[in-house]
Amino acid sequence: MNKSKLFVFVILSVLVGSTLVAVTPTVTTTRAMKAITPKATYITNPTDGETVSGTITITTSTSADIYIDGVRVAKKARSYSWDTTSYTDGVHTIRVKVRRYSETITVYVANDSPPPPLAGDKFALIVGISDYKAISDLSYCDEDATDWYNYLVNSMGYASENIIVLGDSRTNNYPQYDGIATEYNIKYYINWLINLDCDEICFITSGHGGGDGYGNSFNCAWDCASGENGEDGYLDDFEFQAAFTGVVAPKVFVFMDHCYSGGMIPEFSIACGNKLYMTTTCTEDGYGWDVGTFRNGAWTYYFLEYALINHFGSNLNTAMEDAFDYASASYPYSGGDTPQEQDNYAGDFTL
Repeated sequence: MNKSKLFVFVILSVLVGSTLVAVTPTVTTTRAMKAITPKATYITNPTDGETVSGTITITTSTSADIYIDGVRVAKKARSYSWDTTSYTDGVHTIRVKVRRYSETITVYVANDSPPPPLAGDKFALIVGISDYKAISDLSYCDEDATDWYNYLVNSMGYASENIIVLGDSRTNNYPQYDGIATEYNIKYYINWLINLDCDEICFITSGHGGGDGYGNSFNCAWDCASGENGEDGYLDDFEFQAAFTGVVAPKVFVFMDHCYSGGMIPEFSIACGNKLYMTTTCTEDGYGWDVGTFRNGAWTYYFLEYALINHFGSNLNTAMEDAFDYASASYPYSGGDTPQEQDNYAGDFTL
């Protein structure tokens, strides 16, 4: 069964992640929406998925026991001053217990900047979001992130410490986990990525996407429709253009498995110029697909598994242009769902 990575506005409602039975998708959905009873909220600050640093105040709506990473730090309190600098950067849990009830959230501590790179290295930012904070979930975007991570590390010679992986709150679904894929965190690590003095950089992302079908496209961060840290969770094409302008590395690989992602190509092309090789799962008005048979997004499977790994044998010298030709020739979706390629790089682009 396929699930589209579509995000569509209907008046004030949002329809996302619809399961469609036809190969050629329509906007008609066959997926029933279940009524959800909101859970009690005891933690009033910080919010789930938030990035924190320095000393912050944990506040609760009633007197409660407060736990950080399973250790009780306050008893029957309404607030607790947490010095995050005494904790490692990364994901931590805050749990509040009120009698028989409790609430747990995750936050990302970020006090230190990423370490400076060594010249000549290769770096990557991988984003894969299956379970969203406020919109419908997808199924295999975490597998997309996992497969790309394993390919870069095991076959392309990337050092694991040179890869940042951002995902959803199911941290155990990733081989490496560096934080929640909020818009704030994605932008933070893009800024880190584009300023690296290295041989090449990769930005690989899989999840929901949307747009108007005429080239104005956006990717959904984890906090889409419920923003964090001053962001709204929608990463649009012009935000990507601004973020990638001034990239230092001489080679930039961009892979997007999102609905409407073809609408991103012009802005990336302007920002990265002749450094760019980019491929997307569809056109500016097309869909990407979760495919249960492959346990991947469709374009991730065909480009990475079917072409780069199975056909070309994970050869370091494989040109991305050749992988695209081989994968797209067998890709089962067409029309607006046809994969796109933007090749500004002179010569063959290899990872």
